[in-house]
Amino acid sequence: MSPLKAAVVTGRIGGLDPVEAGAALGRGLAGHAQVAVVPVAAGGPDLATAVGALWGVEPLLSADGWVVRGPGAVLLGLQQSPVPDWAPAATTADLGEWVAANLRPDDAQVVLDLTGVTAHDGGAGLLERAGAVLAGRDLLGLVDSTELDLPATGIGGGLARRAFAARLDIAELLGADAALAARARALGDGLDVVPGGGAAGGCGLAVLASGGRMLAATQFCHREADLDRTLAAADVVVTGCAELSALDRGGPVVTAVAEWAEAAQRPCLLVTGGAGLARRELRTLGIEAAHLLPPGPPTAAGLTAVAGRIAAGWVSGGRGLT
Repeated sequence: MSPLKAAVVTGRIGGLDPVEAGAALGRGLAGHAQVAVVPVAAGGPDLATAVGALWGVEPLLSADGWVVRGPGAVLLGLQQSPVPDWAPAATTADLGEWVAANLRPDDAQVVLDLTGVTAHDGGAGLLERAGAVLAGRDLLGLVDSTELDLPATGIGGGLARRAFAARLDIAELLGADAALAARARALGDGLDVVPGGGAAGGCGLAVLASGGRMLAATQFCHREADLDRTLAAADVVVTGCAELSALDRGGPVVTAVAEWAEAAQRPCLLVTGGAGLARRELRTLGIEAAHLLPPGPPTAAGLTAVAGRIAAGWVSGGRGLT
């Protein structure tokens, strides 16, 4: 019998970042299976850590932001300060300054982590401070997967979403929407209604106006890892999270991994600190089974122990899932 092949595709699990969590799960499976470990993140410093591992480089993490530089490409992200749902004076100028300060002439591809953007100025500050240095480069804006289809304006746009959350007066909303639509059209004909333009407080407009593209941060990890090939070679996919509920589905990484496993027609197993769902409910989320960690905060030792028991069950059960 050929050895079982497992793909560990995971994000952060409690206090363990995607690389640490993946390594801990991989150690538990390694005694019974051939293991491929792929770290994934939905944005922020965890994305820098995951991409650094995928590119084989050390990410530069600081209190201000992160820089991950690979061959001909760079990932840039800025630690954002929280702002209210509606803060017209907030700007992305600080993001633009961070980008301009950290770009090099040989960075052919620029990947901007926009998942933490809190301002909603339509990317005006970003373009003002970094538009010139971004010109002519292969530009990619990474956002939350739920924002990929958001236009900048209109009742279903990114600006309206934030305004509704802030319970903004309808007259003020219409005025702000009209102003943003005019600014978007000045950047490019029809940009005010292009999907993705409303992502990340309207930074999607800046990316699209610069000739760039938008992509979910999780999907970027998928692409950089060539994950389709890994999943095609695997018998089973293992992922994890601190806690699972029907409301959050374990977060954006677990949601994405379950969808990828389903598309590859591979069973997806979840290691978690808590899952108050029946097996039928788990399967509606694309998860074959959930395996619980010991009580308390997730630890590397706990992940390894649970993964080891899962793998032992495959062997004793004739490679069945237990």
